[in-house]
Formats: sequence, C-alpha cells, structure tokens
Amino acid sequence: MHYDYIIVGQGLSGSLLAYELLKSGRTVQVYDDLQQPKSSKVAAGIYNPFTGRKMVKTWMADALFPFLQKYYRTLEAELGIRILHNLPMFRPFLSLKEQNEWGTRIYDEHYRPYIDAIIADSGEWPQVVNPLGGLMLKQTGYVDIITLIDTVRSVLIDKKVLVNQRFTASDLQMIKNKVSYQGHQANKIIFCEGPWVSQNRLFAWIPMRPVKGEILEIELEQPLECIVNRGVFVLPYRDKYCKVGATFDNQNTDWETTPTAKLNLQRKLEGLLRTPYTVTRQIAGVRPASLDRRPLIGLHPEFEPLALFNGLGTKGVSLAPYLVRQFCDFLEQGKPMIPEVSISRYFSLYYNKF
Repeated sequence: MHYDYIIVGQGLSGSLLAYELLKSGRTVQVYDDLQQPKSSKVAAGIYNPFTGRKMVKTWMADALFPFLQKYYRTLEAELGIRILHNLPMFRPFLSLKEQNEWGTRIYDEHYRPYIDAIIADSGEWPQVVNPLGGLMLKQTGYVDIITLIDTVRSVLIDKKVLVNQRFTASDLQMIKNKVSYQGHQANKIIFCEGPWVSQNRLFAWIPMRPVKGEILEIELEQPLECIVNRGVFVLPYRDKYCKVGATFDNQNTDWETTPTAKLNLQRKLEGLLRTPYTVTRQIAGVRPASLDRRPLIGLHPEFEPLALFNGLGTKGVSLAPYLVRQFCDFLEQGKPMIPEVSISRYFSLYYNKF
C-alpha cells in the first residue's frame, strides 16, 4: 500500500495533522500504541495569552488566539463534538504595585484585547484569596483534548488508516525519495511522538528538554465559574470538579506520580482558594519541550522524506492549530515555515556528529 503520509503518534499534534491531511484528500496511515502514555491525555489543555511570573504576552499571541477560536469551532462543527470551552481567568494581585501596573496596561493596545477587567473588590470572588483584588483575563479557557483525540481516533478507525502498534524505527527504510515501513510506502513520514522522540535514532540529535508535570483533580464544595491562576492553576471542568497544576520537574522525567508533587500543589492551592476541597485523583505526564522552548518542526537535514512535528510544550493547544495548518501548507504547497520553529536551527548538531 502506498500513502502520501505516514504519521507516528496520535496525540494532539498527530491527530490534527492526520485530520487536516485527510480532509485535503491525502492518503494517510497513522501508527499509535494505545498502551504508550501520552502527554496530551494528561495536559489540562489551558490556553492563556500570557506566560511566566512576569505575565508577558506569549509568543505570537495576536496571531494564535484569534486563529484557535475559529479552528476549534470549525472542528467542533465538522466532528459533532464540543471541545472549546471559553472561560475567563482570574489572577489575584500580590501587591499594590502590580495592581497599579495592570491598571495602566488595560489602556495599552498590546494588552487591551486580553484584559476583561481589573477587579478592585476582594469580595467579588469570595472563594479566592485576593485581598487586593485581581486581574480578569479574556481569550482564555481550555480545550478538551481527550475528546478531540478520541473522536479523531474513531475517524481514523472508520477509514481503516490507524495501526494500533508501537512504531519501530529500525524497520524504516529509505527508497530513493520515499520511505518504506513493514511493506507500506509513503512520500513522507511525520514523527509526532512527543517526549518519545528522544528515543528515535533518526532525530536523537535534536536537543529535547522534556519536563514532567503532575496535576491534581479535586472536588470543591462550591463550583468555580472561572479559571484561577496564581502559582498554580485551578481549572473548573465539570460541576464542582477542577484540575490543579502543574509541577515542573526536568530531572525526574518518568510518568509516576509523587507524594512531593501532591504536597507542593496542595500548599499552593491552600494559599489560593478558601473553598474546602477533596483530592480525587493525581496524574503525571511528560511535556515534549525543546532546549529553547520553541516548537520543533521541519524536514530532516539529509533525508527529506523524514519530518518532525514536536516540542509544543505547555502551549500545545494554542500553538497546534496555527502550526499544523502552516506545516500542511509547507508540505503541500511549499510555503515557508516560521523560522523560529524550524529544526534547521539545530542542523549543525546533526552535521557535527559526523
């Protein structure tokens, strides 16, 4: 059997790539092992136009956030599901200085599209510890990644293009300008393996910096009506149930939960919420982050049929729609990619090996 594309991995990126390419009329085969953990199925799926402790506007926010709204709404209509949940995000102020800074930023054209209001009255959100009030953000919310992945998986199964097995790179062969794998040929093979790409000999030269994150799932006595984010996020996703996270551990990158992470998250949570809660579950995942925290997308420096789409890290749900569409345009029409995400920035590491 000959395909236009073989895709390895069916997390968020692999799912969207497969769906986009199938929708454009291309033939696709997807390899994915259900038994292998996925960072996409652990991630809370939050999108937020600001990042870091200093709350700087995230990279490419003005392009990414309007695009993701249209993209996921279209996907919902086509697949008959609901995955995009727009929720405001409340961030308590820690000082009068911070309160004054954001009181000025609300009039700045670079920030104004993302600021809903400055909350001065601490009693407006009695569930949250906010003696100085806080900042209410818009263009925030979460994507139900699990529903998205499971629905696309059903599409792939219906089309008989999903192979439920782990991909073995040693079985891959190069045939002129194509690839061959276990009797199947393709024009290109795209690796969307998340943190597992570090075990792929074809792209082992890429400097990955995977980060382990742990999340608590809790039940509150009273439901929240917005995301709360200060030190940790509290994401209401069903009735009184919330997700709380996440930790960052770049030393121990296994997939096991730890008592230390649970304790750290609870300590931060108790300084953020007044509402009593019960921990119902703890989960862990490994984020596929790069050395410079930019995505890793492009063709192999020597073998062009080999492609990589990886390294979206903590911003996966906001980056994936825009970059998937752009990568498809690159593959199909030869349109240039954004230089900052191209793996060509690391080509010297590949050539220096030889």
